[in-house]
Amino acid sequence: MRNKLGLVLGGLFLMVQAAPVWAAPTTFTVSATVPSATGIGVTVSSINSSTNAFTTEAAGTTALSFDPLTFNTTNNIYLPNHYFALDFAVSGGSGSPDVTVSYNEGSNPNGSTNGLGYKSTATFAKEVSNGTTNTETFLTAHGPKKRLIDLSGEHVAYTEVTGGFLRIYLGVWTGSTTAPADPTNGQPFTTADGAGVYTGSLVVTAVVN
Repeated sequence: MRNKLGLVLGGLFLMVQAAPVWAAPTTFTVSATVPSATGIGVTVSSINSSTNAFTTEAAGTTALSFDPLTFNTTNNIYLPNHYFALDFAVSGGSGSPDVTVSYNEGSNPNGSTNGLGYKSTATFAKEVSNGTTNTETFLTAHGPKKRLIDLSGEHVAYTEVTGGFLRIYLGVWTGSTTAPADPTNGQPFTTADGAGVYTGSLVVTAVVN
């Protein structure tokens, strides 16, 4: 029995001696990589002027028309039944878009003055999604509403919409004083305007940050 006990204790001693010995603290490096965004997408929606209901346009839509314009006998101006929203978001990874907007006047039946750029507006807002609804904050550094003709290198930095995304509303000038009010130097469409098609180009440049 004594010999057996000695063998068992000897085995335990050898097992203890075989355990690793840490001579100094050892540092393990742990990491994870979040991929950078590979692109920027713009979602275009038309919005019913009466109900404010959004209808998402087909992907890649770039032709935005306010037609048909209907004459409002109360205010004696022509009004559309909708306006537009442009929502900016990155795709393929993490990041936020830096957006710059400029406008170029196109065809103008009025001649050299009071083209579409004087009769339409852009409103800049930060949207924060709360699941089914958005919390909206208008960007006062950008008006928050300006005539399209006044957009020349209008730069919305990604830091201005941290935690959310940029939305730009495009609409026809109505003279509304409801916040955010239409700019006072805008013009409505009236019977004094030349008949025909008014056009313009909104040039949007976006980069990932």
